[in-house]
Amino acid sequence: MRTTGTVNGGISFWYAQDGLAAPREPLPGDTTADVCIVGGGYTGLWTAYYLKKAVPFLNITVLEAAFCGYGASGRNGGWLYNGIAGRDRYARRHGHEPAVRLQKAMNDSVTEVIDVCAAEGIEADVHRGGVIEVARSPAQAARLRDFHSVEVAFGETDRVLMGARETAERL
Repeated sequence: MRTTGTVNGGISFWYAQDGLAAPREPLPGDTTADVCIVGGGYTGLWTAYYLKKAVPFLNITVLEAAFCGYGASGRNGGWLYNGIAGRDRYARRHGHEPAVRLQKAMNDSVTEVIDVCAAEGIEADVHRGGVIEVARSPAQAARLRDFHSVEVAFGETDRVLMGARETAERL
């Protein structure tokens, strides 16, 4: 099935471009499972994956109303990012060290997704490229330097702060 356009909130741009896979038949009636996961987004599919890895004999059923990857999981833009919305608030509430551990877990989760794609032969066009943040004014440059310092304080080790010439060459 091929679509002709993409509506914000609908299917992902890549589904709109390449088309959706043929839908599978719905469950024919009652069924039994050791574990039933409702929702075929990232959370549901990763849960099923790791449960099956941990306990291979489990009978796991994933129920999805539309199709796996529909909704927010399918519209994420195709990127993996280790950022945490509200990390500073989390640190104020729970302490700096727990926030550093949370950041490390987020960093590790990006690596984990890439490793699973490689191990399972998932063709996801994975490219480990990082993020480039650019300042275009002195005020933005000052905020970027402050942001860089905060990220380093939260355990980031692979950040590079570049000057204008290095940034222009990179871009």
